[in-house]
Amino acid sequence: MAEGAKARLAWLAQRIAPARPLRIADVGANPLGKPPYLPLLRAGLAEVWGFEPDPLALARLDRTDPAVHVLPHAVGRGGVADFHAYPASEMSSLYPLSAAAIGYLGHFRRHLGTETRSRIETHRLDDMDDLPRLDLLKMDAQGAELAVLEGARDRLTGAVAVVTEMRFYQLYDGEPALWELDRALREQGFVLHRFLHQKTRMLHHSQRARVDARAIGSQLIDGDAVYIRRFEDRAAWDDAQIAALALLACGVFGSEDLVLLCLDELAARGRVKPKVAAAYADMLPQAVPA
Repeated sequence: MAEGAKARLAWLAQRIAPARPLRIADVGANPLGKPPYLPLLRAGLAEVWGFEPDPLALARLDRTDPAVHVLPHAVGRGGVADFHAYPASEMSSLYPLSAAAIGYLGHFRRHLGTETRSRIETHRLDDMDDLPRLDLLKMDAQGAELAVLEGARDRLTGAVAVVTEMRFYQLYDGEPALWELDRALREQGFVLHRFLHQKTRMLHHSQRARVDARAIGSQLIDGDAVYIRRFEDRAAWDDAQIAALALLACGVFGSEDLVLLCLDELAARGRVKPKVAAAYADMLPQAVPA
């Protein structure tokens, strides 16, 4: 996070003064990169429950931060399921890789047939007594995101956002389609806000040695999508939910227009002074004149 963004997050937190750290569940917390909520965690504005069933990935998770709770659970609908553990832990899933899909894509071939299959118990977030109701759910569960969501209706009652990996092209046999996850999110009151990133690959063709794969790779694979609770329904939200969305928009999504909209709503409720939105806008990078 750039220094200017860090400064805006600290300034914003002082103005809206959250009563407690934001509560975040990270399902599939494999530490392949920096999690998007890291700025909130470093600023002391978040408490995180990280779930990772793959032993290799679990061993790499940082357990030194008292605000991070690491749990070795496979999260889903509950009950026993097959777990396919691949040597490349980022590929491990409740579903097996699809040979047909990989044959088309021409990527991920090295992972086929390398998995160890075992029976594991999956756990619903709603059944975890020590897990509070959430402000944000982050999911990267290699196809199991729909099952996670369906087992978290109670924990998401007051949540204002979900960050989820969405598969554009099926990699695993049996994994739910993108539209199924989108429908389930909308049924729980969330709408698509933005994509944080999208991953593409060049298809396997005869001229692959003669072209720039990064320049012409066109097949969408997956990406992280941000869903927010329908803002049209904000009359039913409490002030803490509006403030939580503002902090998430600033510290996780990079959605500065959403921050300003939340500040407008808080000002209309008398929660912050009317000039706070203008002061925040003054801190944003200015557009370069055409």
